[in-house]
Amino acid sequence: MRILLTLPSILAAAILAVVTAPTPDVHIDHLSKRADGQFLYTRGDTGGSEALNNPPSDVCLPIPGGASHASNDCDATAFVFADGGCQQLLALVGTGGCFDETGPPCIHAYSVRFDWNG
Repeated sequence: MRILLTLPSILAAAILAVVTAPTPDVHIDHLSKRADGQFLYTRGDTGGSEALNNPPSDVCLPIPGGASHASNDCDATAFVFADGGCQQLLALVGTGGCFDETGPPCIHAYSVRFDWNG
């Protein structure tokens, strides 16, 4: 009889230990890393100036309206793409570098991804 009462107590304790166990600190590491600085660009559709400030690294960032010109004042290399999904690489723009639309015909940049190696 004593064993029967102990077994449910052990099972309950095991279940409680699993349910209340601390979870590991899980996070997506690349989202916590950011390029320090600004990626400045001229919109291809309106000619207006825009900026990405301290953009996250290893994340595909859309460039609404496309960029006809961009300057990378971040501490990370900018991978500039002709499509909105970071698939068609146009240029690598290092720190302090610039991108100008290619052509003819003019091809604007529609997304960018930063590679941070810190």
